[in-house]
Amino acid sequence: MFKAPRSAYIHIPFCHRRCFYCDFTVIPLGDKIESIDGFGSKTINEYLFFLQKEILSIKHKSPLSTIYIGGGTPSVLDPAQIKDLINVFESNYGIDNGAEITMEIDPASFNKNDLIGFIRAGVNRFSLGAQSFNNNLLEKAGRRHGLKDIENSCLWLRDAKKNGLIRSWSLDLIQDLPGSKLDLWKSDLEKALIFQPPHISIYDLNIEDGTVFKRLIELGKLTLPSDEESFLNSEITNLILKNSGYSRYEISNYSLPGHQSRHNRVYWKGLGWWSFGQGSTSSPWGSKFTRPKLSKDYKKWVINQCEIKLEDSLINTEIPYLDLDEKIMLGLRVKEGINLKKLFIEQGWDEAKSEINLGKLLKTWKKYRENGTLCNQGDRFFLSDPIGMDLSNQVLIDMFKWWDDIN
Repeated sequence: MFKAPRSAYIHIPFCHRRCFYCDFTVIPLGDKIESIDGFGSKTINEYLFFLQKEILSIKHKSPLSTIYIGGGTPSVLDPAQIKDLINVFESNYGIDNGAEITMEIDPASFNKNDLIGFIRAGVNRFSLGAQSFNNNLLEKAGRRHGLKDIENSCLWLRDAKKNGLIRSWSLDLIQDLPGSKLDLWKSDLEKALIFQPPHISIYDLNIEDGTVFKRLIELGKLTLPSDEESFLNSEITNLILKNSGYSRYEISNYSLPGHQSRHNRVYWKGLGWWSFGQGSTSSPWGSKFTRPKLSKDYKKWVINQCEIKLEDSLINTEIPYLDLDEKIMLGLRVKEGINLKKLFIEQGWDEAKSEINLGKLLKTWKKYRENGTLCNQGDRFFLSDPIGMDLSNQVLIDMFKWWDDIN
């Protein structure tokens, strides 16, 4: 029997307000959340009850090497509630010595005492959702926090790392926010580096259906940076971060040596993971499953899981499988790339079929290999940095067309 996944994602959907770019499964509860016994506590505690029931419903369990508590804004919870969640895994799955336990936190949603509480609960890595150091850009994006909140949060995290209380922390920034210019983006990067985060995630702004930004664009009331401005932003990002000692180990992620996100690499390697909570997606043995996004539907689903029948994708069928196109997509996201011939063998193709399909793929990718977007060392193919990683979507779109053509 194949081993159960060693990684788990836990979704905490609660937040103070929905940001203007956000299309995640979230439950905004306003500015005055008291998660234990106060405003919003009934909703939160009821959710946590069903979340723990779902966690306990899994039959095939192995000790976990990574846990990621995301959202939403998990830091609206009390440290005691985070400790209870981690204890559920410790008692029922087991947690490896040396496990990476990450928690997303937002400035202005926690204080220094809360941070110490989260650390004592077992969290040893934090991901801080700053998004920008510019108050005007933050306000335009619907963010609740400001510059001073970010600075305080960064100082607390830097001190915690310096004093050996945590292993690492990450700072999240969003590139190409409305109103952002090259000088403002450069300023964001320079301010981030003042606090020496061991890991920095740089996310491109995506305009999703159902968001405030999408509606403003449809009304002609929102202007985004041009493609040229976006390209210049990417160039300056690579220049500044690489000159500061950071390695771009994945399209959106930079780290100092020894500080790559172990949990996120599970996704990029195509390995299995558990996922728990409203709207979250799991893939323990290759088949993905997304939980209901509405609270009432999620609670009903959890009851069915526990009392009627476990979701098929959560049961070990001894046939781990991930579509080849998805394996290639995930492999090309990381710096080291992917060995195509090895993948083809894993797909069950004989040598003749592998050579034919590889020839077709390389023909599709010819222009990218000629212009330096895509590189290879023997059978291992990888995107160049920065050009290839910045233009990865074009390479992947053509790969998906190749996949459709041969099937």
